[in-house]
Amino acid sequence: MLRRVLIAYTSRPPIIDYLTAAFARRGIEVRAVFADDNTWFDRLVIHHLNKLAHNFRLIPKSHHFFEDRPASHMNFRSARLRDAIAAYNPDLVFHIRGLGFRAWAFDGARRKFAWWVESDERVDEALREVPWFDRYFFINSTNVEAAHRAGHAHASYLPHAVDASVFRPLPGVAKDIDFAFVGLWSERRQQFIEAALEVSRNGALYGPKWYRKTFPDRRFRRIFRGRYIDGAPLVRLYNRAKVVLNITSWGANGGASRSGMTMRTFEAPATGSLLLTDHSAELSLAVTPGSHVDTFSDLGDFKMKLRYYLDHAPERQWIAVHGMQHVRVHHTYDAMVDSILAAYEDLPTGKR
Repeated sequence: MLRRVLIAYTSRPPIIDYLTAAFARRGIEVRAVFADDNTWFDRLVIHHLNKLAHNFRLIPKSHHFFEDRPASHMNFRSARLRDAIAAYNPDLVFHIRGLGFRAWAFDGARRKFAWWVESDERVDEALREVPWFDRYFFINSTNVEAAHRAGHAHASYLPHAVDASVFRPLPGVAKDIDFAFVGLWSERRQQFIEAALEVSRNGALYGPKWYRKTFPDRRFRRIFRGRYIDGAPLVRLYNRAKVVLNITSWGANGGASRSGMTMRTFEAPATGSLLLTDHSAELSLAVTPGSHVDTFSDLGDFKMKLRYYLDHAPERQWIAVHGMQHVRVHHTYDAMVDSILAAYEDLPTGKR
């Protein structure tokens, strides 16, 4: 039986916390290795030297100074993971990818699973790692297909999920914000937020780089609330928003061909707010547009639907309620853990 799991990922977003709770409900112990822990030498010296070298094109972005030094970030976190495996001796190492590790970081692991939660555009990077693991999951169905074409039959699809005990409706919280968006700045995202501001100035915006990139525009300064938000403040923000926006900034293809769904796809509806999102190849496998969430195809469609739902509260609330009920039943971390356990049990007896 699976009794002990070691999960390696970053501390933000707190997916390790959500998985730890779900594994615990199955009677399974979890320990974590946080890949964003670092050395002071890497933070203060190596990182800045490499950034300057890349900006001035002294070396290609695929190369780094000091990458063979033990104090470099990749080697430091890889050594920590290898040491944690030796000390804990888990039944399963579950690597959320996230930040990468050296292949030798997994030395001593009896069973190794990985879960790619990055863009489908980086599929070649993922495919180089797939042979290291007993099972390799992707949030992108197109990457699963690419892995199968490359001969990796042990690759499979595993989307994001929601912790329904965290992302939930909060009694007594008023819907006093017309729209909310949380995420890193990108040029495409700025275009859509500018369109949202043409519909309403009553918005809330969180994420890195927004303040620096949009500071001259007074409209953005008024709605910018901070670089990062998670936990209880994020749940409260979603509860306050009449419409939560999801504008994906990555994807090898546009429109409905883009592969993969963000965490917002499940977390926003779970709070009882309407999610207005762009399309993806997998979206209709998880939710029904028009019944659980709604989608937009371009800037014009986005503005029209945002204006419509702000003006028509009954329709907005109907979709929000049905979306909440659906994701809280069908897309939880408990269901994800069950999928991981099924994959573990499916391993050949000798590997288990």
